[in-house]
Amino acid sequence: MIGDQIEGLQPRTFLDAGCGEGFVAAMLRRRLPGLEISGFDLDPAAVRVATRRDPRGVFLAASIFSLPFADDTFDVIGCFEVLEHLPGNGPDRALAELNRVARRAVVLSVPHEPYFSLANAARGKNWDVRPRGSDPDHLQFWTRQSFGAAVARTLDVVWLGGSMPWTVCVAKPRDDGPAPVAGPEIA
Repeated sequence: MIGDQIEGLQPRTFLDAGCGEGFVAAMLRRRLPGLEISGFDLDPAAVRVATRRDPRGVFLAASIFSLPFADDTFDVIGCFEVLEHLPGNGPDRALAELNRVARRAVVLSVPHEPYFSLANAARGKNWDVRPRGSDPDHLQFWTRQSFGAAVARTLDVVWLGGSMPWTVCVAKPRDDGPAPVAGPEIA
């Protein structure tokens, strides 16, 4: 589903925000061999793995709150399974930075709650975590509709859907940008 959404946008350049070990980049490389892929992650070890996985890509260690890219650098940005890990107003601050460096679209995914947690609990996973069944590293919990509303504070939502237990959102950056989001710097 995510690959179809990105492919349909026909990007020339793509930023994998929170690239981890480069799994999304590898999938996109197979689907769109000529795509210029960049990615960043807070974890330098994951960046090294992503670089080995896709030597044609450009991967670096960086914070989603302070991206080392100029405004309007990338046709499409993908941010998958990242925002739910950010504390407080971190998701708003991250979306503001993604809005700044995106030219045409931002594609996002997060767990669709409460279904994500319920599916884990039904499998007997994470019973000791609250909400029961949620991932212990998740700090944000969105229904599909509440995630769309959260994104709409910063970007223009074009499509909101997904497949259980994930929510996927395609949004367009705002030319005037979102209002600045204040808050303590989070590494």
